[in-house]
This record gives sequence, structure tokens and C-alpha cells, in this order.
Amino acid sequence: METDILPFRLGMQYENWEFDLEPINSRIKGYDSYIYIKEITVFDIKPRKIELIFYWELLVTIILDFNDSDLPGIQKLSMIGYKQVNLIFINQI
Repeated sequence: METDILPFRLGMQYENWEFDLEPINSRIKGYDSYIYIKEITVFDIKPRKIELIFYWELLVTIILDFNDSDLPGIQKLSMIGYKQVNLIFINQI
């Protein structure tokens, strides 16, 4: 299964996307949360929202939020390390 379905991977540097991110209130004290503003597709499905969480400039968490109707098409994410919580898929270090 292809694992490079997203333009980012855990452990990568903030500077790779600094112009494609909008800061939001951080979920976790000491970590920085951002919304990824570029449009991407995951298995030909566009997420509603993509949140990236960094710790010391390193990407430590990826949160993908999908519509309920999209879930059957993106179940493959669980095969490449993402965990599903309701309509959200999470991958973290």
C-alpha cells in the first residue's frame, strides 16, 4: 500500500510548510497547532480539515477530519498507522 498519500510525514520540520499553515489555539500546552490550508486529497477524498501539531518544530501529530459519507473510502488509512476516532483519523509519534 502506498504510504506517501500526504505531503507530510511525522518527524518532518515545520519549515517545510510554514507558508501553508494558519496557527490555531493549541490543543496541548507546549505544542503548536496549525491548520494546513492547501487542498489535498486522500484516496481521492478531500478532508474537511487538516491539523498539524508540532513540538520543537517537528511534526508529531497529523489530524485528518472527514465527512461521515467519506469514511468507507478512507478506511485504508488505518492500514498505514492512522487511528480512527469518530470522523477523524490521527497519526502521531
